Amino acid sequence: MMLKRRLGRTNFETSVLGFGGIAIQYQPWEEAVAAVKRAIELGVNLIDSARGYGDSEDKIGEAIKGQRENLFISTKSHYPTGEEVRRSIDESLAHLGVDRIDLIFMHAVDQEQEFERRLRNGVLDAMRDARRAGKVNYIGISGHQNRVLAKAIRTGEFDVLMAMYNLADDDAQEELFPLASSMDVGITVMKPLGGGYLGILPEVAQFGVAEKAISTADEALRFVLSNQYINTSVVGMGSIAEVEQDIPLGLSPQEMPPEELARLKERARVSGYTFCRGCGYCLPVCEQEIDIREVFRLFVFHEQYGLKELAKERFQKYHEGKVAMCTECLNCTERCPAALDIPSLLKQAASILGSNR
Repeated sequence: MMLKRRLGRTNFETSVLGFGGIAIQYQPWEEAVAAVKRAIELGVNLIDSARGYGDSEDKIGEAIKGQRENLFISTKSHYPTGEEVRRSIDESLAHLGVDRIDLIFMHAVDQEQEFERRLRNGVLDAMRDARRAGKVNYIGISGHQNRVLAKAIRTGEFDVLMAMYNLADDDAQEELFPLASSMDVGITVMKPLGGGYLGILPEVAQFGVAEKAISTADEALRFVLSNQYINTSVVGMGSIAEVEQDIPLGLSPQEMPPEELARLKERARVSGYTFCRGCGYCLPVCEQEIDIREVFRLFVFHEQYGLKELAKERFQKYHEGKVAMCTECLNCTERCPAALDIPSLLKQAASILGSNR
């Protein structure tokens, strides 16, 4: 049976692994719906999505028909004004096919100025209004910068937070998690697999270089689940195979011996996993339609896995021309949760993977 932990002041007993809806937006309808249903069958009771995740909410809505009362449904609104948030909550209710959302997140708040701007623009007021109207039960905040999340929860307005936490990004353990726990704020985490980079990437498994991965998916998830501050880890799963691979880790208590942790942390430190988290927030704002996430993935193929010819071939065939068109407009950098200098990193990737190399 899936282990459960109390989700802070919501008092909901959440499964230690939650279903993250970001991946299913890229999957065929039947496969996506089946993945959600299978996760529920295996004991997952927290399902998370976002208004900005394509048709993810629609697929979840189809999957949860007839079993809504047993689930905790969370979604997110990234919009910067109260008016837009009010509209997005109503849209989420319709797409999910429910009359109430358990938890609405103020989504992707990664700068203090952005948090203050959303407060001024009535975003929190809109969420409070939705709670008073019975459209949502609880209000949360998600983001990739721990100091911003800490400032937000100190206001006392947020019932749950969602932070990034994994083998390569574990700073939340130092201040944010103890603070949230002391305030009885529920703690959910995203990116336990580092956007996929902390497991064995499916594309490279066939080439016999699995030993060069930082960790297996099992190891990465055991690291997260062994942290008792964390109430649930939201894992993006896009297929039944992924569900059946990940969910069993939530069926029994997980521990990570100090020597194993030290080994994995050292591998993370020296690996090519140094920048991109794979969130894809940069993609819609690139005027040249550069597939930034895929370029960085090929860079990892080259640097970490040693698949040099494969990475160069794919880059030169599919991406080199568009990368050369980058105007350094900085739209991507402004959207990046990690505040990466994406134009510079694209130049670096091109200098290594390009035909002029």
